[in-house]
Amino acid sequence: MNRLTGISASVFLAFGLLVGTSPAQAQETITLKFHSSFGKSPLNEAPRWWMDEVEKRTDGKVKFTRILGGSLGKLTAAPENIKVGAFDMGNVSVVYNPGLFSLSNVVSLPFISKDPLVHAKAAHELHSDVTGDEFAAMGQKYMGPGMWTRIQMLSHEPIRTIDDLKKAKIRAHGGASELLKTLGITVYGIPWGELPAAAERKVVTAGIIGAPADAYAFGFGKIFKYWDQEDWFFFPLTFSMNQDTWDALPDDVKTVMEAVNDEMVVEGRKLMAAQEAKSGPGLTSQVKVVKFEEMDKLIAARDQTWQNWVDARKAEGKDGQAVLDTFLGLLEKHK
Repeated sequence: MNRLTGISASVFLAFGLLVGTSPAQAQETITLKFHSSFGKSPLNEAPRWWMDEVEKRTDGKVKFTRILGGSLGKLTAAPENIKVGAFDMGNVSVVYNPGLFSLSNVVSLPFISKDPLVHAKAAHELHSDVTGDEFAAMGQKYMGPGMWTRIQMLSHEPIRTIDDLKKAKIRAHGGASELLKTLGITVYGIPWGELPAAAERKVVTAGIIGAPADAYAFGFGKIFKYWDQEDWFFFPLTFSMNQDTWDALPDDVKTVMEAVNDEMVVEGRKLMAAQEAKSGPGLTSQVKVVKFEEMDKLIAARDQTWQNWVDARKAEGKDGQAVLDTFLGLLEKHK
């Protein structure tokens, strides 16, 4: 079913269903609805760039209604909202929805790479060629890596050792959460939108979250006192489109979008790096930087965490080891 929201009857005339259409009718605008569960922020800067480029390169043939904010749908609901067509496209999270994207979520394993651009390139190739079926199962076409942000730790008290980690009440997700569980540490899975209040009340005393860009943009430097700058993993907000919407697009529009998809891998990282360059000094002015002193113990736990992930996929009847090996190979390829 064609769900391109801005196409009027004149467009169908232009495709030859009736005769005698005018050039003006053939240029009817295609309007698509994009949704991000966050307000205008670093978390959706890359897809906003993408939409600007598509509008420009199609000479206005495609326009986007940009719906920013969680009132019409939280991040956890994004895959279903795109699947049913509430929005034509948007940011989904393989980290917040690991049950839907259990193989794709290999990209959030802890301490798996140190270069976010290499990570983005490898993940784009992985989702395009290896794990795209998980998006297809949700009625979506994987488009590109909408955003990658560094995941680091902020806390009320300095955390320098494993014992410090065990004493803290830590909010974590993705690979950071899995690694802490490997260490036998309780994790508090508080959604992003509820985290400021929980941190202020010390329901949690530390958060392994997007930093510096997201932490600074959302005011966490005014809540926490300490910042450890070690990258636990890189958090993706993946860009996808409803499959029916994609299928109904004209071929020339698809060609433009595919080109911008590929360019967004590098451009999205440039945009986030620029955000980090601005927010890093700002966050430093608000908190004290501390150094975690037992990285060797975290790396030892990392290896077991990777194996735990593989074992969990095997229990689901999926070859997680093959996907992990492929992703590690792609990371090496894109260095």
